[in-house]
Amino acid sequence: MPPVIPDPAHKLTPEQQYEFDLNGYIVLKDHYDADALALLHEGIDELQAIPLDYDTYRNLGIASYHLAAAMEDPQHVFWNRNGSVNPETGRVRSVDQAICGTDRFDGIVRDPVLEDIHSALAGSTIFISATYFIERVGTTAVSGLHNGGHPPDRHIYYDYDHANGRFNCSSTKSVVILSDMTVIENGPFAAIPGSHKSNFACPLDMSDAANNPMAVAVFASPGDVIIFTEGMTHNAYSVTSDTVRRSVFFCYMPSINRNNLPQQRMSMYPDHVLDRLSDKAHLLTAPGYI
Repeated sequence: MPPVIPDPAHKLTPEQQYEFDLNGYIVLKDHYDADALALLHEGIDELQAIPLDYDTYRNLGIASYHLAAAMEDPQHVFWNRNGSVNPETGRVRSVDQAICGTDRFDGIVRDPVLEDIHSALAGSTIFISATYFIERVGTTAVSGLHNGGHPPDRHIYYDYDHANGRFNCSSTKSVVILSDMTVIENGPFAAIPGSHKSNFACPLDMSDAANNPMAVAVFASPGDVIIFTEGMTHNAYSVTSDTVRRSVFFCYMPSINRNNLPQQRMSMYPDHVLDRLSDKAHLLTAPGYI
């Protein structure tokens, strides 16, 4: 991916700070150009070509918390492909810890603007806790809206530290848009603005954003990046058009002093990823993953 030119002065602008605090998300318009998008599409193609079997995924390190049981059991139902593959295309719908299976997403890891913004939202140094893509082909329903400020969840909460004048979010994500999501039929990102600060559970329909009057569509074009707090109620609208919907997700969380656990591995990423991205080791290591 062509490098993003670093801007040492780039921080959240006053407008971005206000919008993120108010709504729970911001959109970086035209953040990636056509060449960068082509590389990301190649990365998804590479990930979809990886055999969906136990040994391959174990060797690469492609896994996540919801695959933990499958990673310990070669006979797990996950490996029979049901639910993991689009039945019409035969393509994998999503691959977790995607940077373990392709280097085409490395430009996102090295993106100084995203690192700066997510550091500002965490109010501290950060590490990349998850990387994956999602592909939906043709008419596709999505699961319901999820998350929100209530009940409080220490893993995804939104907060602002008034004493020190900084954000203090426990989990934020970048969604890199690869397909046209400027119309509702193409399944754009869905959000309930302000829900990251709610003191009540949403009493409205959470099964489908289209049926929730509080939900809004965040329309975006290829190259845009939606940055949001995981504490906000979100998901996507169902795809009702004959199209391919692709996006890449990077999740960032606060890190703590790595010297607290000397001589420990402190990374959930395998050695081949840490070697390839050694210049970004501070984003790929964190205490707790030993």
